[in-house]
Amino acid sequence: MHPSRTSGCFLPGRAESIMIKKPLVLLIALSTGFLISSCNFPYQPKQFVIPPPNYIFPSKTEMLNFIGNGGIHVKLAFTIKNSARDVYYIDYNDYNDSAFIPRKLKKPAGKENFHADSPLISPDGSFVAYYLTAGATVNGAYIQRLDTSSSPVLIDANGTEPHWWQDNTGGIYIIYSNIIFTQLGGLNQGVGQTFKRKVDLTGDGAITGPAQVLAPYPMNGGLSPDGNYLCTGYANAAFYGLFDASLIPINQNNQTCNPSTDPDTVHRGRMMFLNFSGIQNMSNTFIGNADFPDSFVLEHTVLYIVDYTNTVRDYVTLGQLNAAYGGYIEWQDPEWSNNPQFAAALGVIDDAQADGIIIKNVGDPASKKAFLKFTLGKGKLDVTSTPYIWIGK
Repeated sequence: MHPSRTSGCFLPGRAESIMIKKPLVLLIALSTGFLISSCNFPYQPKQFVIPPPNYIFPSKTEMLNFIGNGGIHVKLAFTIKNSARDVYYIDYNDYNDSAFIPRKLKKPAGKENFHADSPLISPDGSFVAYYLTAGATVNGAYIQRLDTSSSPVLIDANGTEPHWWQDNTGGIYIIYSNIIFTQLGGLNQGVGQTFKRKVDLTGDGAITGPAQVLAPYPMNGGLSPDGNYLCTGYANAAFYGLFDASLIPINQNNQTCNPSTDPDTVHRGRMMFLNFSGIQNMSNTFIGNADFPDSFVLEHTVLYIVDYTNTVRDYVTLGQLNAAYGGYIEWQDPEWSNNPQFAAALGVIDDAQADGIIIKNVGDPASKKAFLKFTLGKGKLDVTSTPYIWIGK
């Protein structure tokens, strides 16, 4: 703020003006009037307003009201593309971060230029698991404490698509495979494998056991809570039954995206995935519903919840999202939360931008779907940002 310019104007006092001749008085009056006018008195400077940040998120009250059930702790994880994709997180219980500015995690030393992908938060909410990639090349699966000063812990240099899994004694494991994308007909024994590795989440985290082979196939969607079913997608969607070593094809002859296992302990063997364009090959009693597409489904317009019998148990359509917000051309990157009622996904705006979307009542066909957009400002996610929401008490 500049000081008032009236401080530079000469305003003679009454006693001084008596001694001045009339012409001089007129001259002074004229000059004084000119000076007062030039000073723009009274001066009212324009206040500087700090521009809003690019990334604006729902308030804590709005977020917790949407989640419901009271006293809930919420964290978000996603990637943002800088020179390469980096992992960011937001902790809604961090009172020192009232603006909810996304915080970036450090990458492994020497791998700053590799893309990070699919950050999934641990069951206790303290860590994230993710992998690094350069195109279709695997560059390692990691876990990392949700702290900007933390260091990544390598799970496997050939690991990809890491998911968390907790056994009935509380032991924490990372489930991962060694192939990112399976090709058509790629689910053949010997093409890839799926592994389980136990970890410790104290301090900065550590590996506490050797990698164990779970399946002779690359299953990239995680392990069901009961430990019986792995799932996968992309060129081939399938379940793998660990109890009888069976491979169970799903939606045959159709490509799928972003397989994600159901975290609910009640349902056995369900996964969520995103469709490719065409007539889907599943038992589906929802065809004919007013909010469901006809038998030919446009690409990335439906999130399917399907069980090991190849039966659709629930769905979330792009039309449902657009009825709430509008303006989206497709879904991308859906991932089930640790809470079976919720998932996170991208609502794609164009080829470069997407909004982070939280979906409520996933997996329950009797409940209407609800949506919360969490990227509210100019700052958007990109179309590969793989968002995740963790919900805890």
